[in-house]
Amino acid sequence: MNILIITLYGFLVGIVGTGLGGVLSLFIKNTSSSLSFLLGLTGGFMLFIVTFHLLPESFILGGLFTTIIGIILGILLVILVEEKIENMVKSPHMKSSLLLGISIAVHNFPEGLALGSSFLTMSNLGPVLSLAMLLHNIPEGLSMAIPLKVNKISPWLIVLYTILTGIPTGIGAFIGSYMGMISNIFISLCLSFAGGTMLYIICDEIIPNAKTLHKGRASSIGIVIGFMIGII
Repeated sequence: MNILIITLYGFLVGIVGTGLGGVLSLFIKNTSSSLSFLLGLTGGFMLFIVTFHLLPESFILGGLFTTIIGIILGILLVILVEEKIENMVKSPHMKSSLLLGISIAVHNFPEGLALGSSFLTMSNLGPVLSLAMLLHNIPEGLSMAIPLKVNKISPWLIVLYTILTGIPTGIGAFIGSYMGMISNIFISLCLSFAGGTMLYIICDEIIPNAKTLHKGRASSIGIVIGFMIGII
């Protein structure tokens, strides 16, 4: 298949998927308990992605050592970025959203690589994988949009920011289709790097902020349901 068409698939999958998540967030009620529940839901769903998607795939492709190195590098990146934006962004929810946006963007790049490569190896796999990734990106866009909504960011900006996080999927699809089957070690490192960033953000930002919004059980129930939705 033509590289340009494959790249277009990648951009559509990333931008439409995360963008739809941003649009859906606009219809959510802005109460502390519901937003606390949704932040918990975000944390649970992202925890599922790390546990059952990113890290196992990284381990299969590159082995234990590569996976651990990627996780450590991912955590170090978040700590570095966190220190830089701490002075610029005072709201904890805005900081959560920025960090989560970075981690989703990083995670979307190896997904794009896989998508681009899939069109070259098995022509019938590419379109199926595109649809699966698009659906998978919707809750990711939603998870980034919720902290922005908590921070009362303009609806147009929420949608714009979620769309931007989908762009690396298109870049990855272009590189994947141009270079063919890229080194498994490189893809493994990308996946575990994204896994490390997400794991740190979930534990350090998303779950604590969900508890701060509402002291009840809403966030804890959200975490469990988010994890179960991921499994389903």
